[in-house]
Amino acid sequence: MSGRYEQLGRQLRKVRASLAKQDPHATSVALRRATHLAADLILEHVDTDDVAAAIAELASRGVLDGATGERLAALLGAEEDRDAEPGEADVLARGRDLDRLLRSLEHGAAMPELPFTALEATEAPPAESRAALTISGRHVVIAVRGGEGLVFVDDRPVGRPFPMRTAPTSKAEVARDPSGTSTTTWEAEGLAIELGPDFATAQARPAP
Repeated sequence: MSGRYEQLGRQLRKVRASLAKQDPHATSVALRRATHLAADLILEHVDTDDVAAAIAELASRGVLDGATGERLAALLGAEEDRDAEPGEADVLARGRDLDRLLRSLEHGAAMPELPFTALEATEAPPAESRAALTISGRHVVIAVRGGEGLVFVDDRPVGRPFPMRTAPTSKAEVARDPSGTSTTTWEAEGLAIELGPDFATAQARPAP
C-alpha cells in the first residue's frame, strides 16, 4: 500500500483531535488535507484523472456503496475555500465518509459506517511494556502487565487479556480481509492479533 493510506489515517486523527480541542482552524486544515489525500487515493485505484468517474467505478466494483460515493463525489468535486471553517456537524459527516472510504480502499470492499467523533486525549494504559501501531487511523496498543497482554484501540480496552510476558518488538505486518477484519502479525514473537471490522473486538492467537 502507498504511504497515502497512513497519511490519510493521520489526518483523520488530527481532525478528531482538533475537534476535541475546539480548534476550528486546525480542524478545517486537517479536513482539507484529508480530502486532498482521499482524492489522490481514489485516483490510484482507477485509470482516470476524473475523481467522479473513479468513484463511480469503485462503486460498480462494490468497493463503495452508492450513497457514500455520491457524497464523496460532491465533497471532492466542490471548489475549495481555504478560509471556510465548517461546523462540527459538517466536519463529523465528512470525516465519517472519508473514514469509510479509507477502510473500504484498504480492504477492497465496502466497509460499514462507523462513528466518527472527537478524540479526547487520555492517559496511556499502564503497562510494563507496550507495542503500538496505527491501523486505519486508530491507535492500537498491545500493553503487557503482570504476564498478561491486552489490546487497546484509542486507549479503550478491546477483547480479553491473553498470556504474554512482554510486548512484541519486531516489525508488525498488517493484513486486511474483505470481511473487514485486520490481522496484525509479529512473526518473530509468534503473535497475531485480529481486530473486527468495528474495532470493538480483538482476538490474540499464535502466528501462522
